[in-house]
Amino acid sequence: METILRIAELLGAAVAASWITRILTIRARVRQEQAGAAKAETEVKADQIENIEKMMEKAYNPIIEGLTDQVNKLQEKVEKLEAEKDKQDQRIEELENENRQLRRALREVCPDSIPSRRGACARSQLRNADGTFAKKEGAPC
Repeated sequence: METILRIAELLGAAVAASWITRILTIRARVRQEQAGAAKAETEVKADQIENIEKMMEKAYNPIIEGLTDQVNKLQEKVEKLEAEKDKQDQRIEELENENRQLRRALREVCPDSIPSRRGACARSQLRNADGTFAKKEGAPC
């Protein structure tokens, strides 16, 4: 009887060991599958991100390039117009100086030929009944 008990103990130990091994194997396989699923999910997300980036490049890069070209052209035009304005400002200043010089020279040669601003203002200014200038607020002209 003792041998039968020993055989039963050995069979029980073998069955228990096989069950323990099976449980450990199943746990390891579940972990591997979870890791594989997580890796696959990460790859899918990476592919989705890559596809979105490609779509963005296709959709927005032409728009960005067009706008960049337009900004560059406008910048060139602004610079050209600013240079032209500077030349015109310089030319206006030269003409004003020349005009002052010519007026001075003309006054020296013929003082009556250039009307003074006082005379021009006096002609249009209101007068009283006795012929004197009427006082009015603000500038006379």
